[in-house]
Amino acid sequence: MHITHKGVSRLVMIDRYSFKDTKKKTLKTGDFVVLTIKEDPKFPARGLGFIRSIDFATKRAEILIEEEYRHVLDDPKEQETGLAAVEKTEEDREKWFQKFYEQLVSLKFVPAGRVLYGAGSQTDVTFFNCYVMPFVADSREGISDHRKQVMEIMSRGGGVGTNGSTLRPRNTLARGVNGKSSGSVSWLDDIAKLTHLVEQGGSRRGAQMIMLADWHPDIVEFIISKMQNPRILRYLIENTEDEVISRLAKEKLNFKPLTAQEEA
Repeated sequence: MHITHKGVSRLVMIDRYSFKDTKKKTLKTGDFVVLTIKEDPKFPARGLGFIRSIDFATKRAEILIEEEYRHVLDDPKEQETGLAAVEKTEEDREKWFQKFYEQLVSLKFVPAGRVLYGAGSQTDVTFFNCYVMPFVADSREGISDHRKQVMEIMSRGGGVGTNGSTLRPRNTLARGVNGKSSGSVSWLDDIAKLTHLVEQGGSRRGAQMIMLADWHPDIVEFIISKMQNPRILRYLIENTEDEVISRLAKEKLNFKPLTAQEEA
């Protein structure tokens, strides 16, 4: 039995894993395209449609997005071709194309997302979904090197896990420059913000997991920095007797007005 993707799962499959003309060399009227239908600094909405007209001089195109076009690319032949393309001979490629095709259209076997995206694409992307990074060296140079590696991995499609337990706590003396450290949370926050800066394959943000050991002196600040629910933060402010927790919760709950783009 052949199974096709529908709705959100189908959009994700086409957006993230189908082969695309990223340089737009073959783009023409009538082509089926994946596009951003609503701009947002953090969570842009993606959609599917057809090109009705295109003006290369002004780099503008008119896209028709309708419900009837949602079942256009249900046949995953391109993916199986890519997965089988690693074989050296035509005979083996044909053999594995058939095997992959039958397995994928029945959803009996689905490779990892990065394999689906990268196999046969002729691009320098990773075939591994996730990476666990070594501990961050506790120095400006060490943090910079770690940041560079994280950015490179995410740009090629990999998710990254970082443990910042080796970073010195807030207000610890930095002897070489006669100053104090801003703390592990501030440096980890800088690394975490790369998630919103690096776009993977033109279709999604980067992905990270940031960790800190429970014995680290900055652990309370770290936990509160992770909180996103205003109710929990207000509860802490109103009920805790710990001055540190109260102060950190108030700092986290300090809302900023929405920008014009965010309000739109």
